[in-house]
Amino acid sequence: MNPTAPPQNAIDCLQVILDATASKNYELFTTVGDAGYKAAITQEMFDDVSEQLGSRLQSGYSITYFGDLKQGDDSIYLWKLSFADGGDEFVARMAMNEDKVAGIFIV
Repeated sequence: MNPTAPPQNAIDCLQVILDATASKNYELFTTVGDAGYKAAITQEMFDDVSEQLGSRLQSGYSITYFGDLKQGDDSIYLWKLSFADGGDEFVARMAMNEDKVAGIFIV
């Protein structure tokens, strides 16, 4: 894996997740995930996160790639999520199993 640039598929999946969160579109959010992802992240959980981050994402944000890890069969990608409002930043941790997202955690 390359610490300076994630695979394009990982970037594309993260972008779909962020776009879905900004637009509060759960159906779009689930399109990039594997079966476990779809089962683990309920509509209610998604709505809670979208409520907290949606408007900040809509106002503008940037992502900075930190690097990746190998854990079991998953590749873990780490990004810093910064917002145009200058408020608190977050770390996005996205696990991928082959070409599907196995999990996303934003802290």
